[in-house]
Amino acid sequence: MKCRVALVPRMGEDIVVEEVELADPGDHDVRIKVMTCSICHSDIHGLSGEHGSYEGPGLAGHEVAGIVDKIGAKVTYVKPGDRVISSLRRHGCGHCIHCLNGREWFCENIPPVPFRTPSAVTRSNGEKCTRTWASGFAEYTNTHESTLCKLDDDIPFEIGSALSCGFISGFGAVQSRCKVRPGESIVIVGCGGVGLSAVMGARFCGAIPLIAVDTMDVKLKAALEFGATHTINPKECDAVEEVMKITGGCGTDHSIVATAGRGVKRSTLNMTAKYGQCVIIGHERPENEMLGDVSAMEFLSGRRITGSVLGGDVRLRRDLPKYMDMYRKGLLPIDKLLTGRYQFEEIKEALDNALTGSLKNVVVIGGLE
Repeated sequence: MKCRVALVPRMGEDIVVEEVELADPGDHDVRIKVMTCSICHSDIHGLSGEHGSYEGPGLAGHEVAGIVDKIGAKVTYVKPGDRVISSLRRHGCGHCIHCLNGREWFCENIPPVPFRTPSAVTRSNGEKCTRTWASGFAEYTNTHESTLCKLDDDIPFEIGSALSCGFISGFGAVQSRCKVRPGESIVIVGCGGVGLSAVMGARFCGAIPLIAVDTMDVKLKAALEFGATHTINPKECDAVEEVMKITGGCGTDHSIVATAGRGVKRSTLNMTAKYGQCVIIGHERPENEMLGDVSAMEFLSGRRITGSVLGGDVRLRRDLPKYMDMYRKGLLPIDKLLTGRYQFEEIKEALDNALTGSLKNVVVIGGLE
């Protein structure tokens, strides 16, 4: 079928919207009419080649909420007309060793889709488009049914988009990877959509002090609104010294890095108590994240450094319904994250604005409700 998608004709060029041909869904695929697709910085990194270079036109957009339009012959979970969230976090097969132990991300039978793979989209000139990770900046997109979680009728599409990646990456890391207990301290470095979701999670878990670190005052102000007890701007002071003052010289029980860059990992580790845990979410290319300045001796006291992809132990069809219910009951102010709404034709502006201080931008393609 013909539909419009947003694509980068060549890596490094501006994104444009054009009409293309979308192939029919495969046996286990679902065609979604995209209603909203919120912007994650991973989309920007992917299109610019920061997740690795690619040839030809590139697609992005992985925080998708929409309506099932057509299903493949072997799809069993959804039917046309269902409201759905599409996430990079997959629902596994349910019977391999990893799924049985709650590690669906490592499912042996339904592995995650890697970066830079061929898409179902063909340009009018015959060029096949590359998914730099996903292809949700489009009127319609195809995805494997394992990426889907049903979206409750009373939850807005834009909330579904936010839930699919950025929110679970931050909130889920606090709950599932850090396992913060009431009264434990935490510092969250980087207060974009992921970092602020982590602030929400830390407040929900009862963390105190709850310290937010960012170089943009607008994001620090937002962190206070989401529950931070202290904020630090590294441009104005030594952030490590300030954390130590706040924690009585101990450092924090938990720390989360929700932004990219090697140096920020080192400084966040310095903010972490000798018995604490540092969780890494934000990242660049592997070669720019080598931690050559870390000594094994730093971990003999019990300090830990680990990572969290899409919320660590979050399970798509188990946890997203819980988060929807928490939002419904007013426990998660996710809508306050969504500070920019753009029409499909404004996608370049939406991507540019995401780099200049906006908390979370949403591209409205099919509609909000």
